[in-house]
Amino acid sequence: MAFEGDRVTERRQEVRQETLDMIYNFIRRGIKERATDIHWEPLLDKGGEEMVVRFRIDGILKDIDRVTHEKTKLGSLVNAIKTMATMDPTKRRREQDGRFTFLFENTEYDIRVATMPTIMGEKLVMRLMDRNKYCMNLDDLGMAKEIQQALDGMIYKPEGFVVVSGPTGSGKTTTLYSVLKHIYAREKNICTIEDPVEVKFVGINQIQVDHEFGMTFVSGLRAIMRQDPNIIAVGEIRDVETVRTALQAALAGSMLFSTLHARDAINTIIRLLDMGVEPFFLATALTGVISQRLVRLLCKICKGKGCMQCANTGYKRRTGIFEVLRITDSVRHLILERASSNALREAAASQGMIPFSQSIAPLIEQGLTTKEEVDRVLASE
Repeated sequence: MAFEGDRVTERRQEVRQETLDMIYNFIRRGIKERATDIHWEPLLDKGGEEMVVRFRIDGILKDIDRVTHEKTKLGSLVNAIKTMATMDPTKRRREQDGRFTFLFENTEYDIRVATMPTIMGEKLVMRLMDRNKYCMNLDDLGMAKEIQQALDGMIYKPEGFVVVSGPTGSGKTTTLYSVLKHIYAREKNICTIEDPVEVKFVGINQIQVDHEFGMTFVSGLRAIMRQDPNIIAVGEIRDVETVRTALQAALAGSMLFSTLHARDAINTIIRLLDMGVEPFFLATALTGVISQRLVRLLCKICKGKGCMQCANTGYKRRTGIFEVLRITDSVRHLILERASSNALREAAASQGMIPFSQSIAPLIEQGLTTKEEVDRVLASE
């Protein structure tokens, strides 16, 4: 005989399972449709009583569905996601970050979750990360042979500093991991400091940033420098103290790699100087810069007209376009002088910098993408 309290408990469990099933179904659908991110946004015009679910596919956000109170309680949905990602469901007025793993068709995905309070309630973004796609061969990234050769000339040096730059979502982390995979050798001591560790790499010593316990990019770098490293990777340069410590590591005899938000190779140098890095240290340690973007490829089925396979966008999947700058003596001299970006660009071009156009031209000539797509991606330039 069931009592009223038992029925309430059973109903709560049913509601909780319905909510979890809904979340899992959206994640599965996102993976199937090649989404990199799932956005859960409370709607202003609905007074926060509905959420829109959006997928970012090939760099473009697309509305997928709406979640209403009739389907599930929105508060329960948000709390369920936060609990899965080991976040505190009771803290609704501050941003939080968390993560969990999700197994789909024998592939393990890292789901990184970030929450943010808005005037209508909490907004969540899930990043869907297939670990296997973060460690690719360089030619799988879209690098032409001449770009790989220029890159090899920088990354196989015993010491120096190579920066991978580009805006958010341009594939910098993937390139960084792929470079580490490319140069990996058992006789080298390779260490990283990351926030967060995106992929666990066998044979590499990886440190996770943890501010609660005092592990920052700077303290992690200093710890690595005492570990007899050959190669060091810093997940991202965010402040002048980090880049100064990184330059010290490079000058002490290590090969160092990192990423930076900057629109092109020359702007990367200008940004580092503007952050407060001394020109002498930058000119001495910097070996090269790889700047990159991701452009959409035309759908192979419809060739750009739009079909069910590409969700009527005309495009399906992306490839990288790259700009590679090797730091020559002429460029070093201009860095020491804090020369203008125009002077640096002119010198770099005359010294063999590989521009974006060298990646773009073959893609357009072979009908793999369009000028309109390239213009969209490089619009900021």
